[in-house]
Amino acid sequence: MTDAQLIDRLIEQAAQAPDWRSSCARPGHLPLFNYWGPVMYLTSAGDVIRDDEEGGQLRLADPDERNFGLARAADLYPELAHLRPRRPQAAVTCDLCRGQGRVVVSRGKTSPWPDGYELRSFLYCSGCNSLGWTLTD
Repeated sequence: MTDAQLIDRLIEQAAQAPDWRSSCARPGHLPLFNYWGPVMYLTSAGDVIRDDEEGGQLRLADPDERNFGLARAADLYPELAHLRPRRPQAAVTCDLCRGQGRVVVSRGKTSPWPDGYELRSFLYCSGCNSLGWTLTD
């Protein structure tokens, strides 16, 4: 099965999902992330697209948004794990999340996502686009 066929199958399944994905269903677009209005999608062609205004014009994600979208695709749909951006040899572990890709906010302070932390309240790390690593310039 090609990636395009796999993504098309996942698009059909997402439209029937019992969670937020079904409400964001759009023909030819696999929901990856919902920003409480704006939604990020993956197309069969492998493009990461954003809908910045609910039901508005779609736009191609910039490189950082693409990395974030592909990381979400790998987390939501294990069959797409191979699309997750690979950590380059020159990458360093993100200082903000310490490689976890998620952070918790408590009393106005951001802390790395602790191992084994089970609470659902977290933020994806903006320092590394939730990859857990960054590239130094």
